[in-house]
Amino acid sequence: MITRMDRIAIVVTGQDAGTGMARRVSILANLLFIAAGLAGLVLTVQGQNGFWLVFVAMVAAGSYSGVLEYQQRGMAPRDEREWAVFWKAMAIGAFVSCVLVGLWAMLLGSFADQGMWYPDRSEEWQAAGVFILGLMVQITNIAKAWMTPAYAAALGEED
Repeated sequence: MITRMDRIAIVVTGQDAGTGMARRVSILANLLFIAAGLAGLVLTVQGQNGFWLVFVAMVAAGSYSGVLEYQQRGMAPRDEREWAVFWKAMAIGAFVSCVLVGLWAMLLGSFADQGMWYPDRSEEWQAAGVFILGLMVQITNIAKAWMTPAYAAALGEED
């Protein structure tokens, strides 16, 4: 799936990974995963079986980043710059997700009676939890792609 997306990006833009197109494709893919997770959450709230869509969006984001990293580095260990980008992106993903959930919980206290959504069935709680975990992974992937310089996407072990 990753190579197909790369091929599509090259065909559409005429650019390769060294120009930074791989970063843009990664950001776009993770935005699509977020949208799929939201759609699954809405379906779950409506009483349909949307949990699996939320779950697949979370797993797809994690798998996408793992496969993409393996394509770029293989089994080579990360260097200091890559570790710094990894941990900073992880911190951004966790921070943004935590702040969004905290704001939602604070607003829920004031606006639950006015119709603000909150989980009331076990399926909704499960979907909300998986969505939050997926959101952390997806925001982490977006932050990592944003912070990775265009030239780093084209470097290999021999460079």
